[in-house]
Amino acid sequence: MSETPDPKTFFRERFPAQLNRSLAEQEQATQMAQRALAGMRAVAATIRFDVRGEGGVTVFVNIEGGRSSAGDAPTHPPFLSIALDCSHYEPLFREAGDNVLGFLGGISGMGAPIKLTRDRVEQIAAVGGTLCFELTGEGGFQLLAKLGDAPPGDSGDSGDSGDRADTTIRVDAQAYRALREGKLEPQQAFLAGKIAVEGDMQRAMQLALAVLSPD
Repeated sequence: MSETPDPKTFFRERFPAQLNRSLAEQEQATQMAQRALAGMRAVAATIRFDVRGEGGVTVFVNIEGGRSSAGDAPTHPPFLSIALDCSHYEPLFREAGDNVLGFLGGISGMGAPIKLTRDRVEQIAAVGGTLCFELTGEGGFQLLAKLGDAPPGDSGDSGDSGDRADTTIRVDAQAYRALREGKLEPQQAFLAGKIAVEGDMQRAMQLALAVLSPD
């Protein structure tokens, strides 16, 4: 424990300095929040969702000036397309709730809902390719995420199906929940075998960096 300063030093120096530090911290937090808000308001993009099978649906979530609305057609080439089977919709909802993109932040150990800023949208789109995310264990699900302007399932010029993932990421359900809550670091989970990556490891790392990029 540090030595107690004399009253003159404390009230003339220590206490004012503490108040100034508090002000500086609040100013920094406000600047960061304003920067994130500006980035969110600058988003003009589309996300495509394909739920396949009986009762399935295709929905385009269009974002303009940061405000989102759902439609039957895209207003922009989708930077992210997500496809899953109807049977996996309920497990995904149980894990992610209304924040369906939460699985991205969860796998990356973000510990907070992902914010869609213009820079983050551009970085996610730039990763490219198709990734398969699989939550293993009780309550698990699987989905495909296509990063770019072609939805999973579309065939390219080569005739290969877009359902063929470049990278597959499998995460233990309990570990995923700990990652999502910020209680477990991704590196620890990977080393413990609770996260397994097959295929293009670099692509998985690029996506994690895009998700974790500053707001």
